[in-house]
Amino acid sequence: MTTFKFKPLSHSPGLPSPRTLFSVQRIIGTSLLFLVATLAFAPTGFATEITPRSISRLIDERLGTDNQTQLQFATDAEFLRRVSLDLGGRIPTIVEVYDFLENTSESRRSEAITRLMNSGVYYRNMATFWRRSWVPQADTPEFDSVTSNFERWLMHRLQQKTPYDEIVTEILTLDQAAIVPESTTPVGFYDANLSKPENLAASSTRAFLGINLDCAQCHDHPFSRWTREQFWQTAAFFAPPVMGKGDRPQPPEVQIPDTKLAYKPALLSKTKIKWPQQLDSVSLRLVLVDWMKTNQEQLLAKNAVNRLWAHFFGEAIIEPMDDLSRDEFQSGSHAQLLNELSQTFIDSGYDLQTLVEGIVSSNAYRLSSSPQSITDAKGSTQKQNPSTENDSKADSVASFHITKATVRGLTGEQIYDSLQTAAGLAPERNDVRGSNDRSQREEFSAQFYIERAHSAERSIAQSLTLMNGGFINELTAPEGNRVLASLVSSPFMTPAEQIDTVFIAVLGRHAQPAEQQAVQRSFKSHPDTSHSQHLGNLFWALINSSEFNTNH
Repeated sequence: MTTFKFKPLSHSPGLPSPRTLFSVQRIIGTSLLFLVATLAFAPTGFATEITPRSISRLIDERLGTDNQTQLQFATDAEFLRRVSLDLGGRIPTIVEVYDFLENTSESRRSEAITRLMNSGVYYRNMATFWRRSWVPQADTPEFDSVTSNFERWLMHRLQQKTPYDEIVTEILTLDQAAIVPESTTPVGFYDANLSKPENLAASSTRAFLGINLDCAQCHDHPFSRWTREQFWQTAAFFAPPVMGKGDRPQPPEVQIPDTKLAYKPALLSKTKIKWPQQLDSVSLRLVLVDWMKTNQEQLLAKNAVNRLWAHFFGEAIIEPMDDLSRDEFQSGSHAQLLNELSQTFIDSGYDLQTLVEGIVSSNAYRLSSSPQSITDAKGSTQKQNPSTENDSKADSVASFHITKATVRGLTGEQIYDSLQTAAGLAPERNDVRGSNDRSQREEFSAQFYIERAHSAERSIAQSLTLMNGGFINELTAPEGNRVLASLVSSPFMTPAEQIDTVFIAVLGRHAQPAEQQAVQRSFKSHPDTSHSQHLGNLFWALINSSEFNTNH
């Protein structure tokens, strides 16, 4: 322990006596010692900084993935492809694959994550993810016109590192009357819900709280605690205030169609509301938003974490995602993980960048999706841990564990952008496109729409489009594929090197020796086919493979 020594002071006229000064010094010294001891033994969580590393550590400790020696991880090529699809919405480019596979540093994965998260493709991809979570109606032809403006606004907010709760607040407190024509705003949320109070109530609670309030619109919820009265009380927040006595705005009443029942705004927690003196549509909805951010159940944060987890792992921590408030989901290892991650998200100031980086930096995210039996470098067979499915069945009595990655289907946007990347073409920029007509990307993405990645199945029409669609046919010829064009015009490359380059462009990995031999045998067995056609046929075969069409 540090000893504090004080030199006695000599007495001067007009100053306190040495005895008095010494007493003061002793008091100060004792206070300093107490302060040092207090800081030394203070709880570590008192001022702990929330970082991606602390989030990764929390995830791995809770999922049993903190012991790296017991885990099978994805290869470097698999990891780069997975993280590029999840963060950037597309497969890695040829240059990115070469740079990553040649990088032998221990920090190569974190470097790749940082590069992706500071790129335009990340903001565009995550804007699409959140728009689809909040305004799923925009995936239908009826409301597809709201997509571009909403995603453009959201992309700007993500680029500015706007906290998640502020983004939600801006959406729910938008003053529609003050919108300037042609401006970039989240008005699409209101347009997709026809600005009807009941539609906005159902969408807001589902999108931002993970509460399925829809079922309470006509009757009390059959499986949860929500009542019909609470549904319409929530809807009243989205109705304009009414003029009361003394020409002062008063909270509105919303009448249930075909009934005489009418309800004023009330919070789902039944907390008493202190209305602002100046009440308008914005301040009325701000009461609801403030409650969303401070309610004891922390549903705003839980919903965001749960949806992001589903994006990166295929399935949410708690399923279904739109019913987080059910009593049976409030305990158990799944609930514990969601509670802790949500509290960490809140403590970080609703920092999306930190949360996302923490998730994709975890050992759990790096797990391989390979079968349970693997072969090591010596050729011996090793048995993997039980699969996630077996663990989930025993979750009521055991901890929440993940032992392998989930194979997921690609969204329409991911397929389109990955095809463009594989062909060496520049991405289509919806954010700078001035036309209101649907682009080829939007048309293609709508045709390949999937609701949930982990359960996606390819339809016959989608398979035929990938096999013989006009866009695909363009990519299998050098005229529409820059990668093929460069290979055909590069006589210094051997056929094996050209084949390997196509594998890297499409699958993000080198061709295996058996694949090289099979492809070269196929080329030789068709001597009447030109070399450029051979390469185009190889490109076609790879983009129609399950390896290209899944995130694994």
